[in-house]
Amino acid sequence: MRLILATAIVVLPVVVGGCSFVDGGEPPSVSKPPVPPPSPTPALSEKAAQSVIKRYMQGINAANGKLNSSLASKVESGSAHQIHNAQYKVFKRNGLNFGPVKYTSGLAAAPKFSGYPKWFFAAATDSGSKPATRDILLFVQERAGAPWRVAYAPFSRKATGPIASGVDVADFPDVVPAGDPGLVVPPSKVAPALAEVITRGTRSAWAKQFDFGRLVKSQYQGLLNTRKAYVGNNWTGTSRAVAAKTPIYAVRTKTGGALAWFGIDVNASYRGKDNAAGMTWKSADFGDFQKGFGIPSTVRSSITSVERNEILAYIPPKGKGKVQIIANRWFPVSVKGR
Repeated sequence: MRLILATAIVVLPVVVGGCSFVDGGEPPSVSKPPVPPPSPTPALSEKAAQSVIKRYMQGINAANGKLNSSLASKVESGSAHQIHNAQYKVFKRNGLNFGPVKYTSGLAAAPKFSGYPKWFFAAATDSGSKPATRDILLFVQERAGAPWRVAYAPFSRKATGPIASGVDVADFPDVVPAGDPGLVVPPSKVAPALAEVITRGTRSAWAKQFDFGRLVKSQYQGLLNTRKAYVGNNWTGTSRAVAAKTPIYAVRTKTGGALAWFGIDVNASYRGKDNAAGMTWKSADFGDFQKGFGIPSTVRSSITSVERNEILAYIPPKGKGKVQIIANRWFPVSVKGR
């Protein structure tokens, strides 16, 4: 429980010569104390959250079925919509389809707010995936009466149980200040810090604050492999990770740490020399990325791309461990070249 203290300022009337009037003028007024701000309350009720999640599942299934970005925009925004918009382009050109989303159970928490925007999150088990996964959805309502839309949708292979070992959140937790000095990395710095770790590995000044789990290792190795592939085929350029230009949301855990949603972009830019080899970019799951974004399947002169990673991380209090990546979702959001 959090206590909000408001200071009331009372202005007393001025008394001159034993009277409460000044030389026959108008009686002085007494200023009313300012109305204290409303106490923070949960973003929404449990019943309302269930309705929001159901609406999202129905809406995103309709959008996925038609690969329709306009339909998706009714239930998602920000990074989540950027990723789906890119996926729809690639899926259409490569003849791919989405399987249905089937949320069968979940956990949810509604942080407390006194104004807008408001947000809450739900860890929803998707039995439509084989094997089942869990989408850890962050819903945002920008203003009163506006629809709740998903801004981030990282997923975890851990489909049931706690979000992560030792990580739990109250039903109605507090929002974590962006610059919280009690955490091993404050929320405002976690995205650029992780981006530097992905780019520089153990050479980063932030390396000791992060657990080098599967995502960090694979993203770092991916950057090395990309550089090696292009440079080895007579291209020049670079790849590096940066903090995405998307909001960071952070909620307090019961241990005093934070769960934080944010984005990391891997930016690549390469140009082919006179005798450069043609370069392709394909995957077993998504097919030909370059064709998907409407450029030649084999580029010979230039390529620039932005790969988005939506991240859910646990940030512990200082002295209580390292930042852990709990869930993520990856896809290129921009590819240009010739």
